[in-house]
Amino acid sequence: MRFLLTAFCALVWAVGCQDAPECDQNTPCPFGEVCTEGVCTDVGCATSAQCPMEHFCTNGSCAQGCAEDGDCYPGELCNVEAGQCETSGCTDTRLDCGYKEFCNEFSGECYDAGGYFCKECNDEFDCGGNGNLCTGSGYCGVSCDSNDDCPSGFNCFPFIDMNGNVVDYQCFTYCWLYEDYEKDMPQEQGWPKPLLPELPTCSIIDEAAEQGVFQ
Repeated sequence: MRFLLTAFCALVWAVGCQDAPECDQNTPCPFGEVCTEGVCTDVGCATSAQCPMEHFCTNGSCAQGCAEDGDCYPGELCNVEAGQCETSGCTDTRLDCGYKEFCNEFSGECYDAGGYFCKECNDEFDCGGNGNLCTGSGYCGVSCDSNDDCPSGFNCFPFIDMNGNVVDYQCFTYCWLYEDYEKDMPQEQGWPKPLLPELPTCSIIDEAAEQGVFQ
């Protein structure tokens, strides 16, 4: 009897001292692995799409590095010879550059547009001429024919007169949001005005404000 009791205690001690499983229903395995009897095992791959970013599929396994641009994060290119993802230069003004910047596709560098984009103004003289308009909101527009003429963050918007007629097209944006976050949207003081899309609003925040939550 004493022998059976000792054996039972030894069994309980052994079970109780086992290491916790590497994975279970509440502790999943990393991407590309499955849980088999408490152990994470590599499931292999058929294509690089089954591997994490900056990894590629080779001989049924995911290896660190890259074999093509699709293995890299946006803004990176695959150096195939080195098998590594590298930061690439800009190729598109709107996708790769910051506010009020253009992309130099030859050098791969973004550069500041400078000039009169969103410059505060009182009249056309403040905007440098050349068809640039001082808008009713007190910021310069810059004459354009298409969005390609505008830096990142700007679009070539139609400008209308008081009768709703389009008088010109100008590179413009919500200047009061970018240039000085302490300013509210300016009151239109004159014409011409840009046909800007309305900014989206959050109904939950608006309702909370009406109820005085933020006071």
